Amino acid sequence: MSTSSKNAAAGITTVLIIAVIFALNFLVGGVNVGNVRLDLTEDGLFTLSQGTKNILSHIHADEPVTIKFYATNDDRVMPNLLKPHARAIEDLLLEYEKQSNGGVALEVIHPNPDTDDEDKAKDDEIRGMQVNQEGDQIYLGISVQCLDRKEILPFLNPEDATAFEYDVSRAIAKVIKPTKTIIGYMSAMPIGGVPSMPFQQQQRGPEAWAVIQQLRADYEVRELSMTADKIDSDITVLLVVHPAEIGKTAEFAIDQYLLGGGNVIAFVDPQSVLAQAMSSQPNPMTGQQGNMINTSSDLPNLFKAWGISYQKDMVLADMNYRGNLQGRVIPTSLQLPSSAINQTDRVTTGLKSFTLVNAGAFVIDRKEGLDVITLASSSEASELIDIATADKLRREPMVNFTASGKKQVLGVRITGKFKTAFPDGKPAAPVAPKETGGPEQDASAPKGAAAAAKAPEKKPDNSLKESKDSGRNVILFSDADMIYDAFCLRQGDLGVGLITSGGNLPMLLNSVEVLAGGGDLIQVRNRKAPVRPFTKLKEMRETVEEKYRPQLIKLEKERQDLAEKLSKARPQIDLKKGALIVDQGTMNNIKEMEKNSKTIDKEVRNIRKEVNKEVEFRKTLIKTFNVLVVPLLVGLIGLLFAMRRRIFTAAA
Repeated sequence: MSTSSKNAAAGITTVLIIAVIFALNFLVGGVNVGNVRLDLTEDGLFTLSQGTKNILSHIHADEPVTIKFYATNDDRVMPNLLKPHARAIEDLLLEYEKQSNGGVALEVIHPNPDTDDEDKAKDDEIRGMQVNQEGDQIYLGISVQCLDRKEILPFLNPEDATAFEYDVSRAIAKVIKPTKTIIGYMSAMPIGGVPSMPFQQQQRGPEAWAVIQQLRADYEVRELSMTADKIDSDITVLLVVHPAEIGKTAEFAIDQYLLGGGNVIAFVDPQSVLAQAMSSQPNPMTGQQGNMINTSSDLPNLFKAWGISYQKDMVLADMNYRGNLQGRVIPTSLQLPSSAINQTDRVTTGLKSFTLVNAGAFVIDRKEGLDVITLASSSEASELIDIATADKLRREPMVNFTASGKKQVLGVRITGKFKTAFPDGKPAAPVAPKETGGPEQDASAPKGAAAAAKAPEKKPDNSLKESKDSGRNVILFSDADMIYDAFCLRQGDLGVGLITSGGNLPMLLNSVEVLAGGGDLIQVRNRKAPVRPFTKLKEMRETVEEKYRPQLIKLEKERQDLAEKLSKARPQIDLKKGALIVDQGTMNNIKEMEKNSKTIDKEVRNIRKEVNKEVEFRKTLIKTFNVLVVPLLVGLIGLLFAMRRRIFTAAA
């Protein structure tokens, strides 16, 4: 082969290598060849997770599962947006059928307008979506059935594509299980909803929180009173949400339940914005102002026994993890990134963000026999502030801030062999003070030995002193608002329902799943999204802002001082004469202070310009690296391979 031919071959090889690599970069989905599916994504987004495979392995051969996939395929009415989504669903359902080894039978039905299949979809409670003025509807849903147990996914939202495998696997897990696990919950807030009275149809009580509705779909959910003195042993997991003003009797009930073999998930709060809002709303039953709910909650006796210190009157502020609340970015509304979340524990693995509002912080004092694992923490640019200061931050910017320099613990998981928080046994029930009949009645009251004889006998202490085994679990978070709908869900752009937002709801469902003895669904629920947020850019901006923050805080303080001086130096009006009372010196001071105020505003603007300029410069570097440097490196690697081949060819 001539030299020119070899050079041409080397050039063609290089171009082909670059073309292949570019093509692989653009392939974000699976490549289908017949029924063979090659998943080229980094995280295996189009391959069934191990959790799903475990669930499929539990299907009994004599109790198969039937999946009916309803998807309109009439090009006249089916939107182009949904066509690839429907194909992707069908491909994944074929994987279910294939991996089940006969346990799953898939039926694909096309309920086009005015067909018998459309009637089948309606009979199976698949939700139709109207697409034109003629009233034509499209369908994209699933029915999962085993024997007489059926689960319906009425509409598969393309905006929530990452939840699809979880929803299908969850439906299969439910229909193959004949009985439901029991979950209990107690709260000072009406998280389970308030039913409407028959005579008050127009004044509906608040609905159950989404998390309770979700639990009711998968488990038997039982509500417990905040004054309960006993918790049934058939409850597998107890959920405690904002236990405001909990008494020793209820704490003792939780203690004995845990030692007897139960598991506890608790959310406390130093200042619950939900409790605050609910207390100011009218009662739907009476029309009067609602019952006051203490905004602070605690489990003082239990925390002490578990080795947890917690200040229920202090709120955590974090300058690095600031989030948005009511249109303002404030440091007490926390938006935790994945780096602040434990990625190795089964409860939080794979979760990318948490939203917490006015959260507290835990300090761990390790107890013998107990292991404490941190599930979520703040950044080092955080500190605890009092509730009054936290309230002001909803209206005013943070001025004085001194970072603690250490990460604060926001969520923990405690495992091991627990000891009772009540070594003296069941606490005495609170007794209301008795009315006395005055001195004469007091004089006739029994005294000394007679009084002792009439005192009630003390019952023997049969309470548990420690758990029977080391398999007990307690999961704690320092914010109760984090599992409320507004911080767990968001409205989809298509307007077809709410979809999960962030990791708050998945974390709680993971916790219940793990403590209830499962865990297969966790691997499915925590699948990574095909579209990833630009977390690096956000972290980059936070780093730049931290650099300029001391200057901004100083200028803000100077501005506030000037504003206070200006308010005092303004000319006063003499009401009798109707004239201004002012001297030249005061006027000169006012003009000087206004000039200084404008100077401060200008300096603040200049600093913000510098922040934006530095951020844009870093973004440009990243874009340049991705657009130019990476392709050059790929081309260089291809060229080296071509040169290596040429050398070997020449040597031969």
